[in-house]
Amino acid sequence: MNKFFYFLLIFGMTISIGSQAQDSPTIMTIDGQPISKKEFENIYKKNNRDSVVTTAALDEYLELFINFKLKVREAEKLKLDTASQFTTELAGYRKQLSRPYLVDNVKKEELLHEAYERMKTEVEASHILITVDEDASPADTLAAYKKIQSLRSEGMKSDADFGKLARNSSEDPSAKSNDGYLGFFTALQMVYPFENAAFNTPPGDVSGIVRTRFGYHILKVHSKRPARGEIQVAHIMVKSTDQDSPELQEKAEQKIKEIYEQVKAGGDFGNLAVQYSDDKSSARSRGELPFFGTGKMVSEFEEAAFGLNNSGDVSEPVRTKFGWHIIKRLDYKPLAAYDEVVKDIQSKVSRDVRSQVSTRSFVNKVKKEYGFKEYPKVLSPVRAKMDSTILIGTWRPENTAKMKKPVFMIGKTKYSQNDLIQFLRATQGRSPEKSLDTYFKNRYELFMDKSVVDYEDARLEGKHDEFKSLMKEYRDGILLFELTDKKVWSKAVEDSAGLRKYYNEHLGEFMYEQRVQGPVYRCNDRITADKVRGMVLAGKSNELIEQEVNKETQLALTIISSTLETQDQEISGKIPFKTGVSDIHELDGNFVFMNVQEVLEPSQKPFEKIKGLVTAAYQNQLEKEWITELRAKYTVDVDKAVLHSID
Repeated sequence: MNKFFYFLLIFGMTISIGSQAQDSPTIMTIDGQPISKKEFENIYKKNNRDSVVTTAALDEYLELFINFKLKVREAEKLKLDTASQFTTELAGYRKQLSRPYLVDNVKKEELLHEAYERMKTEVEASHILITVDEDASPADTLAAYKKIQSLRSEGMKSDADFGKLARNSSEDPSAKSNDGYLGFFTALQMVYPFENAAFNTPPGDVSGIVRTRFGYHILKVHSKRPARGEIQVAHIMVKSTDQDSPELQEKAEQKIKEIYEQVKAGGDFGNLAVQYSDDKSSARSRGELPFFGTGKMVSEFEEAAFGLNNSGDVSEPVRTKFGWHIIKRLDYKPLAAYDEVVKDIQSKVSRDVRSQVSTRSFVNKVKKEYGFKEYPKVLSPVRAKMDSTILIGTWRPENTAKMKKPVFMIGKTKYSQNDLIQFLRATQGRSPEKSLDTYFKNRYELFMDKSVVDYEDARLEGKHDEFKSLMKEYRDGILLFELTDKKVWSKAVEDSAGLRKYYNEHLGEFMYEQRVQGPVYRCNDRITADKVRGMVLAGKSNELIEQEVNKETQLALTIISSTLETQDQEISGKIPFKTGVSDIHELDGNFVFMNVQEVLEPSQKPFEKIKGLVTAAYQNQLEKEWITELRAKYTVDVDKAVLHSID
């Protein structure tokens, strides 16, 4: 059994961040160990979300809860909670469960909503890029900045030709052929700083200077329009490029025109795509393409597709850099509601620079909460220890143990120069960065952020009662799983002698009911069924019947040899349990009857055929015996007044 889903079954697991721990009366003790009302109530309500709380329901669930806690107590007595495998596994689950508590959820939600609101709009823009590496020297960075600054001043002039400026000056290679024109795009299609500039710049204006990992940009926003949603089309393509000879290009154009005439004449679009399209990947699916929105296809194809107003409409031949296309609109859907797309947005945001915004906001909040103090002057001796070997992962600094001056403090915890050095050693590896100063700056910030997050992580149980409860549930769940596996699940599977013994002692529980044997005839219409039944009554063999009835199609008749138990299948309720040919019955749009050749009286089910059923039953018995043993071993005291105060 998968442990994670096992925990879901036990706990129902939800996380609600924010509440604080409260005193809670003891609802019961098991082996002298107190269990709070709050713990019982949390688990009870997770497993009974839609049920009315009644005294009877509480009493019934109480027995299940006691069984659960008795098993956990036994696991503790056996010291399973100190095993290295247990502690490693619990630490892994804790890492997953802590994630929602280690981000600024308010900022994260703001970013998700911002992305969704922007997805309602599409921006048409051009840009100019001056490339500069993120770790470039100050001199190179300044030179690039001055260059983009000059281009911005030129581009903002009323008579400026931004396209010409991009063609002549942009260091984006594509600008030579497209004048820096990007077409329309929406949120989550460009890097976040670039997207911000696009959405914050009014149409007709040139943006401020934007820094991304590619360098410095300026944007000219041409227009904005409402999002067009997503469309699904099928297409037929005839390959033709500018590199082809004039003769080949002319033949391609003639071919697409001939195909288009067949489409207009009522030819099946899908069949024509299969037969003629040079896009073999879509031709196999009758020309169908997945849903797409703005910015996903070349502009000529995209404009033609969205220019089709109704599903079923077909475009005239459209030329792109890939060749000629005929496009048929299949379906359309507008931007979905926020709740329907938020998971997809969240997935994209997590891979975007936006995720760093949320992390930075969280780190700043934690710093403020605990009175973070930084001592930048003591960083110089650490930087002095570094050399270029750190960029290839072989740096081995010496004499660092005495470097104990704090580089920063979180609360009352000091993080020393040597702590930073050990972090640098542990995280070094081959790096594309060339500047040691930039490398050190980035790694120091990473060490600082990690230390802040780890500091908060270590305090989650004390700050968030629900997290503390959830961790306890996982702890108990792992112990329960491990011990139940040993005592019940694996034991039953591995105990072949015990399994056989259980089967022999419970033979009456593993019996076949009365059954009938013989061929079942399934026909696709009543006339065929009447004909086949007459042939069966006349004594014809099944082989001859099939040959005659299925001469033109194999779908007319299906014959299956069956053994039917009382109420075993839907048809068995219609078949008399006596030898002979039954009446014809309509079933699932077919017409069915059976030639009962033998009636089998109730008999024993062979062990080998039902070993799985026997194993499950044996496991149930082992579970009951184990619970009886635990209840005799440990004292259980319940305060029914506290139990029944739950509402």
